[in-house]
Amino acid sequence: MGELRLSYPACVIAGKTRLTVDDIAILREHVFVPGITASQDAVILLAINGSCSEKCPEWHHYFINTMTEFIVRTSYPQGAMDEWNADWLIAMISTRGVVNSRIELDLLFHIIDISTHIPDSLSIFALEQIRIAMTGDAGAWAVLRGSRKNGLEKADILLIARVMSAIARSRGSQLTSRERRMLEQIGILTGLSSERTKAA
Repeated sequence: MGELRLSYPACVIAGKTRLTVDDIAILREHVFVPGITASQDAVILLAINGSCSEKCPEWHHYFINTMTEFIVRTSYPQGAMDEWNADWLIAMISTRGVVNSRIELDLLFHIIDISTHIPDSLSIFALEQIRIAMTGDAGAWAVLRGSRKNGLEKADILLIARVMSAIARSRGSQLTSRERRMLEQIGILTGLSSERTKAA
């Protein structure tokens, strides 16, 4: 894959150490004028987010809303996530299956919260972030959960509940077999009857 080349003024913003409110205004007015309309635009915004270590408080809202608008509301199927979009998102925000950035973890769960449907690849990926944090003390969630204990904490359960809510919207009361296995690995619903699961 070729190296990503940013045009002006995106290249200037990406070269800064701190993103400011003025940078957000420039992106809105000169780079993403109609918003993000193609995956290449989204890759540029992800690159800018990843290249700047310091960000103004307003960046979090701008980044998550702009990315979500494109991924969930603009891309087909509108309002939902299919396997292709889920795989693209996972590839963009993770390294070897782990999300290391808090803002990208927030993006993942925001998309899960608002999508009318998510495939089990996305629910499993989200649950995997919790499992990795619990057992390997790795990833953004390991920092955010506030505990190094190898076991479920209240914060873990609250995050799992968000995934379960998305699963309920997508598949009702049924889990796929892959979702069931992941939930068993992290210690949730271990007593659920297999008759209520559905083969992946």
